[in-house]
Amino acid sequence: MAERERFSSQRKLPTLDFVQANRIPTEGINVNITVQSGDAQFVSFRSLNELNPKLRFPTNSIDQSSQQLNQTIQKDLSKNKKMICMLRKTLYKQDYEYQGYQENIIKQIRTVTRIQRQVKKVPHRIDPANNGNEKSNNIQQIAKKKVSFPMYFNGAFFSKLQHSWIPAIRENTMAADFQNKIYMFGGIGSEVMGDLIEYEIQTGKFREIKQNGDIPLNRYGHCLHSIGYPMTLSTQFSYDNQQYTQINGKQLILYGGEMQYNAALRLRENLSDTRIFDLETKTWQLLKPNYENVPESRRSFGSCIVGKGLIVMGGIRSKFSVFNDIHYLNLNLCKWNPLDTSKNPFNKGLAFQQLICAYNKPQLIFDRRDTRGKPYKPLEYEGIYCFGGCYIDDDKNTQFYNHFMALLKLDQPNNPWVIPETTGKPPLPRIQHTASYVQEMNVIIIFGGRDDSRSNPYFNDIFAYKIFEKEWVQLDIYGNIPRPRASHSAVAYKSQVLYFGGVSMNGYLEFSVNVAEFNQNQIRHLQAEMKVHESTINVQSTKEEIQRQSILNKQYFSLHQIAPIQIPRELTKTEEVNKKIQQLSFTNFPLHLK
Repeated sequence: MAERERFSSQRKLPTLDFVQANRIPTEGINVNITVQSGDAQFVSFRSLNELNPKLRFPTNSIDQSSQQLNQTIQKDLSKNKKMICMLRKTLYKQDYEYQGYQENIIKQIRTVTRIQRQVKKVPHRIDPANNGNEKSNNIQQIAKKKVSFPMYFNGAFFSKLQHSWIPAIRENTMAADFQNKIYMFGGIGSEVMGDLIEYEIQTGKFREIKQNGDIPLNRYGHCLHSIGYPMTLSTQFSYDNQQYTQINGKQLILYGGEMQYNAALRLRENLSDTRIFDLETKTWQLLKPNYENVPESRRSFGSCIVGKGLIVMGGIRSKFSVFNDIHYLNLNLCKWNPLDTSKNPFNKGLAFQQLICAYNKPQLIFDRRDTRGKPYKPLEYEGIYCFGGCYIDDDKNTQFYNHFMALLKLDQPNNPWVIPETTGKPPLPRIQHTASYVQEMNVIIIFGGRDDSRSNPYFNDIFAYKIFEKEWVQLDIYGNIPRPRASHSAVAYKSQVLYFGGVSMNGYLEFSVNVAEFNQNQIRHLQAEMKVHESTINVQSTKEEIQRQSILNKQYFSLHQIAPIQIPRELTKTEEVNKKIQQLSFTNFPLHLK
């Protein structure tokens, strides 16, 4: 019986024909359902519908309504999700804008507080003419004072540039700038030099220029300036037939200086020639001015370009005495003329000083024909500023240094000297420093120099003279602090000043470029970048102080003493080696300095 029942349970069931139900088309579809005892398997229509969605099997009405509800709910949920995402984005934007607005307000409040700290409120009484019933007679008003921003002059950021090639070390090299380029000529290092070097500011590359024409002799302590604006130039003075040539202002002018020390005559041979260098043709041209008023040969004098000519002031003779004259070279006529001044505070002479021309239109000075249509009204602060320098007494034993700022007014009759009443702490007296006029900020930057009366004669401090306010400000130095130096060169470019070479207590300095930035906003960015590498830079600076940076070891000397001053100190191994090399190679080198 059991086998019969088992056999009967394994029988195939009859096939189902869906055509009879008239529900769905079932062409060629047969469904076989087998049922086994114990583990019966059932195939529902819903499962078949899920496996074959193309087939339309019968469903209940309840299932259809639930599906429609589910679809509507899902649509509502998707819409709600989109709305929530949009709300999140708008809230994020509003939060970000609110934070930016809050930060701007905080910055404005900080700037206002800084300005309020710096600006002094000076009250004064109201004019007594305003009588009446008003209460203003007993009220004090704040004086209207021009708001100054000393935060733009409270610091300077120094950075030392790296170059693939730099010129030989030297001092007393004169530099002039024209159209994003700086030109340097001469100087004294291992010997007196006469090469012309071009430095491109944007790329930071040096290159030596091949000179043509009447090439000047090797020299140092001369002057080199760029003419800057077009004019009519005469290369030779003549009473009868004056010949003029139009120049485009792309020329340099050179005057004076000192040649190699003559050991046989024991004399410093100074020069008094004047030459013009054309930057386009790269040629020198010798000027032939009048002989009766040509100034005596000199070196280490003050000079500047003003009007359409060159001004030369003071300097040192070949016999080491100081001049007290001022000469003007008119380039239109190729003629030297002595310049008479009144109230001259430098009657005993002056050397190693710096002259700075601070005119809005310097080409109109000494030229009245151009000012007839529109008369030029010079301002109070305009003129030629003179700072630093020294003069030597008759016995040539002591030096007297200049430590005040003097102003030469060429736009007034008799060309008077004016000593402005300044505020703030002025620089210490010094010579062989640099003075640069930063026109964007209307300040004069004083850097470096030396004073032989001090135990440490070389300076590395930096001062700013604010021309409008007549105020001295000592600037804080950030970044790569430069070494003390003198007899270096400097050129102002936009809000920066570029410094080249020089000499320090241990010898000549490397002729790489040290850039000083004076824009306060730019200094903040540079300081932020510097903080990341502050630890490594401090380690490098200590190593540089220990190691020797100069190739030639030049002993410190005073201007009024023939014998060098011996300052006892311990020598390192590298210094001892360099000293031996110097004794073997440059035995006659100290003769330049006697």
